Amino acid sequence: MCLVCENLPADRFAGCDGRRDIRVALQTKDGHESGSPVDPDGVSWTTSVTLKSTPEGAPDYSGSAVYGKRGERFFYLSWSGEKDGRRAMFRRLKIHLRDLSQAQIDRALQTEGTLEARVHAIAKDGGPACASVPLAGGGWRLI
Repeated sequence: MCLVCENLPADRFAGCDGRRDIRVALQTKDGHESGSPVDPDGVSWTTSVTLKSTPEGAPDYSGSAVYGKRGERFFYLSWSGEKDGRRAMFRRLKIHLRDLSQAQIDRALQTEGTLEARVHAIAKDGGPACASVPLAGGGWRLI
């Protein structure tokens, strides 16, 4: 799966709550993964996900970057910044897997395609996006 955080401001949120050098990373069970630039204002991550089925036959997911309980799986993008001489996480956003349809999953498996989700970097308060965010561009798509 591919996750894209787009529309990062040119100043990368400089000065947000007294922090500097603000970065976004994919949170995994082993730490945080830096993304790859996709353009001047976007970063992407590719992560492996294992598709399973619940006892009821619904899709379920696992992987090093997948969090949440069955039926509520998601990814975290974590924001960190330097403040008082140390780097610390201060916000994170959720990209939910619940909006993936069975048809999208089937097409991805048949074509060996990649499912992509895009989110906007900026929250309504002007800082880094956090909490559960809507997907940009109409939701998950096959690339």
